[in-house]
Amino acid sequence: MGRFGKLSLIRQVLYLILIMLIILLISFVISNNIAGRIIERKVTDSVSKILLQVEEKTLSFYSDMEGISTSLLYSPTVQTYMSSTDTLSMILMNSEIISVFSNTITLKENIRGIQLFNKEGTLIANIGAGTGESVKYQVESIEYSGVLTNPDLAYMGPYYTISVPVYNLKSNIPRDYRGTSVFVMDVNNYNNILKSGKITKNSRLLLLDQQNKIVASEGNSPDFDIFHIEDWKNDKRYIVQTMMLSRTGWKLISVIPKDELLQELAVVQRLNIATYIIMFSILCLFLFIFYNRILKPVRALMEFMKSYPKKGGENRFNVVHHNEIGVLAVNLNKMLDEIDTLSKEIQLTQKQMYEIEITKKQMEISAFRNQINPHFLYNTLECIRAIAFYYKVQEIADISTSLSNMFRYSVKGNDFVTIQDEISHVKEYAKIIEFRFMGRMQVAIEADEDLLEVRTLKMLLQPIVENAVFHGLEKKIDNGLVLITVQKIAQNQVQYVIRDNGYGMEDKQLEELLNCLRQFDTPSYSKNDAKLGIGLSNIYRRIKLFYGDEAEMTIQSKLHLGTTISITFPAQDHSEQLEDK
Repeated sequence: MGRFGKLSLIRQVLYLILIMLIILLISFVISNNIAGRIIERKVTDSVSKILLQVEEKTLSFYSDMEGISTSLLYSPTVQTYMSSTDTLSMILMNSEIISVFSNTITLKENIRGIQLFNKEGTLIANIGAGTGESVKYQVESIEYSGVLTNPDLAYMGPYYTISVPVYNLKSNIPRDYRGTSVFVMDVNNYNNILKSGKITKNSRLLLLDQQNKIVASEGNSPDFDIFHIEDWKNDKRYIVQTMMLSRTGWKLISVIPKDELLQELAVVQRLNIATYIIMFSILCLFLFIFYNRILKPVRALMEFMKSYPKKGGENRFNVVHHNEIGVLAVNLNKMLDEIDTLSKEIQLTQKQMYEIEITKKQMEISAFRNQINPHFLYNTLECIRAIAFYYKVQEIADISTSLSNMFRYSVKGNDFVTIQDEISHVKEYAKIIEFRFMGRMQVAIEADEDLLEVRTLKMLLQPIVENAVFHGLEKKIDNGLVLITVQKIAQNQVQYVIRDNGYGMEDKQLEELLNCLRQFDTPSYSKNDAKLGIGLSNIYRRIKLFYGDEAEMTIQSKLHLGTTISITFPAQDHSEQLEDK
């Protein structure tokens, strides 16, 4: 089984088909042989019964002849004639003897003649055909001769004789032999007896004498006189059965050709052959279908799987058949599509992680740049604040305090802070703006208190407010207002809305800005970003890198009316995960 399992699938199927055909052929041969033997056995039994019936008819004929001979030979006329020693008396009785013989011949049509011999074997009376021979020995009991021919009796054809001893019933001597009577018999009566025992059209039923000469036959007339039984028994083309007739020593022979006997079996054999051919054709058709619908697609699928690592890409298996192999191929194509999709997602994720790392490095560099001797800057701001208090200039003290807080917040290493921290950072910036522009510009904040502890990406609000001040409100002569709204718009979505009533933008300028934001993942974007600093493009890039597609930023602006910027991001704490990365 191990070697068989290592063979190719087509060889396994071929071997199985070959084994099936061999088993089918062996079963056909065995069934034909068994059927032939059964038929031969049944025919043999039937022939045996028929031969018994023929034997009974023959014995019945023998019994009739014995009765006729006894009635004739032991009649008073024949007994007186055989006991007489006077020649004249015998001559005078000759007409009576002939009359008795004539009456006897009429009893059986196949009795052709009757002869009467004295005990010396001399013919003393006869009627009809005779043998022309004298009796050379004393007959003790009824004897049947073999088949005889006599040129002088050519008109009668083959015949045989029945020799019956004649005893004197009136003598005191036991078995007082007086002579012999010979009945000359025609063989044609046996033809009628044998005719009833014929089995098939070409079968033969023969009656042989003691020397195996043919006495009578039914069937195809033989072209020989002596039947050699052993030769016929050894001939496998015939079924030969024999039966010995005890009274005469003759034999009944039945010869049946096997071909004729098995003609009906030949029909079954032809049916078996037709069945075998049909089965062979069906198996060939199965093999053809198996090769074209299963094996060939499987090989094509295997070749595709071998070549895919080299070709790869968008290469897919061409599905031709829609059977199980086709379903397998369709699922394979789906799996390859999913693998490509996952591969692209992994590449995109890796790219985003790489860009996040770059962004973090850039922020660290910026932080390092801003952290040049931080203690010196802190001490300087504290010194300015102390001088302001000394000279009682509260405004300078407040500005230096706000600037110090903003500087400390911006250089802090964490990427994520609470929304409350972001709002506090904007308020510090608002104080400086109010001092600078003498109260002409104000920053208002409306925040949902339930969202103050939600963690958000740092430095989102202040750069946008700064952008609104210097690009929108500063160009306006009238007072300006920046309104910041922090609200929850969905179950886990937080939205920043920053509105100003500043100068606004033209449609073309707005479109250029939006196009720049949409190209945040291109190499040219990094160059633009380096020029823009931590402006709008930087904010857009950071929320996309950290939050992915869950974050979004929209910009709406009308010239002389103002600008509205909305930032939406998920209210989930990713800070620890992102910091670990």
